[in-house]
Amino acid sequence: MNVVVFKFNHLGDNVVFVPALQALRRQCPDWRITLLTTPKVAELYGGPLGPQEVLVWPKRRFDRSPRRPWELAWWAWAIRRRRPDACLVSFDQGYAAHAVARLSGARVRIGGEPARLARALTQGIPMPEDQRPVTWNWRMARALARGFGRDQGWPDLPPPPDLRHLLASGARHPGARRRVVVHAGANRSLNQWPAEQFSAVARALARDFEVVWIAHDGTTGQAPPGTVGAPVASLGELAQWAASADLFLGNNSGPMHLANALGAPGVAVTGPSAPGWDPFWGRERWTVLRHPNLRCAPCEVVNRELHGCANTADPMACLRYWTADRVEAACRSRLAEPGGPAR
Repeated sequence: MNVVVFKFNHLGDNVVFVPALQALRRQCPDWRITLLTTPKVAELYGGPLGPQEVLVWPKRRFDRSPRRPWELAWWAWAIRRRRPDACLVSFDQGYAAHAVARLSGARVRIGGEPARLARALTQGIPMPEDQRPVTWNWRMARALARGFGRDQGWPDLPPPPDLRHLLASGARHPGARRRVVVHAGANRSLNQWPAEQFSAVARALARDFEVVWIAHDGTTGQAPPGTVGAPVASLGELAQWAASADLFLGNNSGPMHLANALGAPGVAVTGPSAPGWDPFWGRERWTVLRHPNLRCAPCEVVNRELHGCANTADPMACLRYWTADRVEAACRSRLAEPGGPAR
């Protein structure tokens, strides 16, 4: 049984997809799974529950392959020669993924509704009632397993992904100061609370805590005075810092979802992001900062990319509402709660 899975997207989108793929590996250990994803996130899919084969390609280039017919034809040939019995096309995949799936020769093609290409899917899975990408991915994978009679005992709710393969051995000294890990970047500017605001919060918290400032992908700026600069060159390094946090502070972004999946508590500064993108696991340990009464927010829909702020009278009011003092107070409140992350 050969299965091809399409998941070209950014870090957070892949973090919330990993449980679905790992469940397929648990339920169907005899299946050969080939995953198509991007180079930056391939590490997520390591470990004993990873796919047998991972093919990587930049997301933008794959999505634009219909403009280069020879590239789209190459992908169709590459997948067809693997003789897939089934394809799983995540709900966030574009025309190229649907076209390659349709041309793959697979008799079963499952994905999120609506499909980007007529007859690309043999079964479409609608957005779930909770509008959570984690839940949507989970239901698509379960539908694939059910189609071949392999969904017995499939859990109703997706567990956190097993990401132990990203973490090096070793533990912090028990007498160490409590650690706040700050990731001030985001993949999209619409999700980006100003870096100078993060810097102000980091400096204030550094009076009482060890504050680690992640330098990642050129989006986070220079470490503020009093904090520990942590250049990150790999997903494993980012995961190691996130897992060590007594509190993670960041935007609604991929690193935030990684920290959530690893069990860290946190504070997420959220602007236009759909509520479905709030932290999924251990929600009681997270504070999600949303504007309390802005009529236009949130303006994002889970399955539709947002290209700009619709509030022309007061652009990005959802993020500008959050001052450094308010975010610092949310962090201190969360840090004052008893208990801490599992180490």
